[in-house]
Amino acid sequence: MDLVIDFFLITGIVISVIILLLLMKSTKKELPQKLLIIFFTILLCYIVHAYSDVHDIELLWIVTFVFNDALELVVGPILLLYVKSLFLDTKELVKRNWIHFIPLVGYFFLISLPMLISIVQKSFVFNYLKLLNDNSLLMFTFFIALLIVYMLWALKLFLTYRNIVPLNFSTITKSDLSWVRNMLVGSIIVASVSLLMNVRDIITGNQVDTDWIILILVIIFIAYLGYYGVEQTKMLLPDFLILESNTKKNKLNSTPGYSYDENELKQLKKMLLSIINKQKVYLDEDLTLNKLAQQIPTTDKKLSTLLNQYMKTTFYDFVNKHRVESVKEKLKSNDFAHLTILGIAYESGFNSKTSFNRIFKKETGLSPSEYKKSL
Repeated sequence: MDLVIDFFLITGIVISVIILLLLMKSTKKELPQKLLIIFFTILLCYIVHAYSDVHDIELLWIVTFVFNDALELVVGPILLLYVKSLFLDTKELVKRNWIHFIPLVGYFFLISLPMLISIVQKSFVFNYLKLLNDNSLLMFTFFIALLIVYMLWALKLFLTYRNIVPLNFSTITKSDLSWVRNMLVGSIIVASVSLLMNVRDIITGNQVDTDWIILILVIIFIAYLGYYGVEQTKMLLPDFLILESNTKKNKLNSTPGYSYDENELKQLKKMLLSIINKQKVYLDEDLTLNKLAQQIPTTDKKLSTLLNQYMKTTFYDFVNKHRVESVKEKLKSNDFAHLTILGIAYESGFNSKTSFNRIFKKETGLSPSEYKKSL
């Protein structure tokens, strides 16, 4: 059994380090990347702490103690802030959410740090620490329950915000956010298993050492995030999801019932098609609803109304339809014969092989390679 646990520990450490290196390689780190770096650093410290415990490496155990001891109080707020940073304006976002970290700061100075000193000195520096130590199971069960509340809160916000993504971005659909959703769901599952085990110990009065079960679940969870995060690089390095601070307002304005004069919409459609055909703005892989509205020029809410209500489409579908047409034209032209199909896709505004293949087949009924053969 020791060999199995050791294998999982080393695997978890290696995968965590790889993920952190991938996150840190980005030259432009937005708040989402920074929060993911903190998240995976905490998980790495958790695994290293367990490794030092198994192999009796005292110094390493002491160094990682604080990270492991306050894990439940930091992961929840970090995940909540991460979801908000994906969809909201990140300017002063941390300042507006500082209140969520008050329990962590209080616990660190009043309990975690004094407890670490007590462990080093082999005696409690304050009397209340002994009481807390005797009731640590109850305390950490409460912390895990609080962690699950934060995770459910983050998941609820994510499911709400993701519905407006196709209305604002030309390269992202709700399905492209599956990595973030699975990260939140996986976190909830692991925390729930830990909570159930603690509740069982409290009810039975018999505390069984099952920490290795949670440890293995965490490592499997990290391996999943690492593998699919590499496959979906933009989810692992999500610097492209930042929306304006008026996200909720945009969502409201794009709902049925918000309309303009039909003549105004006809004129707006004419201007939109002119911009699309003459300036070929869809070639910009980072094109957003707001950027296109500025090109016309109009407001993003008017453009959203035009697309969603008058033209019966979404910004995502509208832009990518033109990108597919651009790919088809380039595939027929000898001027682009030196490029691969994927190279042509990038030239046409796509920035992901997976999304390009999916969108192209949706529009044409054929895969890109099948379409090229048909020519």
